[in-house]
Amino acid sequence: MLKSFSAEVEGVSFDFNTMNIQRPQLFQVYVDHDGQKVRFHMQINNEGVFRIALKEACPEPYRHLESLLSATILQHAQEAEQA
Repeated sequence: MLKSFSAEVEGVSFDFNTMNIQRPQLFQVYVDHDGQKVRFHMQINNEGVFRIALKEACPEPYRHLESLLSATILQHAQEAEQA
């Protein structure tokens, strides 16, 4: 079963809250930015890669981490599946 999790990516802490516990599909992602907790969404596409759903919702300094955030979600999902 897929659960919410936290992970550090490029030295930044992100909280990933799954919106579907049966399979990885959509995540709310939280990050601290300029003293505030900011939320954006990552959604899986037809190629099986997670993308930031609305780029403008993600603080600009973290947008370049999209592929690493996707890989983090996919790795966590794979580990959850094997457990």
